[in-house]
Amino acid sequence: MHSDAFIALDFETANGQRTSICSVGMVKVVNHQITESFYTLVNPKDYFSHQNIAVHGIQPEDVNDAPTFDKVFPYMMQFINDLPVVAHNAAFDMNVLHASIKASGFTTPDMTYFCSLQLARRTVNHHRYGLNYMMQYYNLDFHGHHDALNDAKACAMITFRLLKHYDNLESMLRVYGKTLKDKD
Repeated sequence: MHSDAFIALDFETANGQRTSICSVGMVKVVNHQITESFYTLVNPKDYFSHQNIAVHGIQPEDVNDAPTFDKVFPYMMQFINDLPVVAHNAAFDMNVLHASIKASGFTTPDMTYFCSLQLARRTVNHHRYGLNYMMQYYNLDFHGHHDALNDAKACAMITFRLLKHYDNLESMLRVYGKTLKDKD
């Protein structure tokens, strides 16, 4: 795979539990282009809080026929393969991933990841660094915030622009990259 390729990832959860994934969105970026996308609703087999529904709009009945995380995870790993993963506020998304992997009885894979929120804070001078604010900063059209696939696409677009401030993805990862396995 190309050395500048990465996966942008976003989760939405049904409630405050890290294991309550109700949707996942990912996009693959190769040679500065989004080449593939992955999206699915996920049945968390858990309750939906009114607060989370207000954020993402996913209702309990929307996931009745959706696969559970243990069915989705192998497809996620096939999509990610050995590419580094980026998320905007990776502390949330990677904790959700790690907790859900452990709860499903899977072994946590070695996975390099980085945070576009932290990268933005370290790279550009702006007053706010949330996903929607960074999209505004780069004058990018952004609709559908808190839709996992739209947020993954926005993360990819922001990351692409942030990486222009670095020699290449590998050099940035040497400074800011982390390994999911470290969380065990």
